[in-house]
Amino acid sequence: MWLVVMFDLPTQSKKDRKRYRWLSRYLDKQGFIRLQYSVYAKVFNSLQSANHGKKRMKEFLHINVKKGNVRMLLFTDAQFGKMEIVVGEQSSQEEITQPTLFDF
Repeated sequence: MWLVVMFDLPTQSKKDRKRYRWLSRYLDKQGFIRLQYSVYAKVFNSLQSANHGKKRMKEFLHINVKKGNVRMLLFTDAQFGKMEIVVGEQSSQEEITQPTLFDF
């Protein structure tokens, strides 16, 4: 299962920008890969572990993010693998992660 976190946080003030960077760093430390700016994804072994990761993210966000918009989606490996890049190319993190996950 893939958990995708998408966010749009305010960046008008210096404090807002610091909070935005802080959330990005937190996601990196939690093992999420950046697909695009403000779009991160992490693979989990099962639906149960994905739901636990989702719960932990909600708890973190509830405490640390007061403004903005954060959304989360769950995808199966098959659904995530069917994602089509229309313009551009995979991020470097995505290129490293996907071959190891889908080459069974």
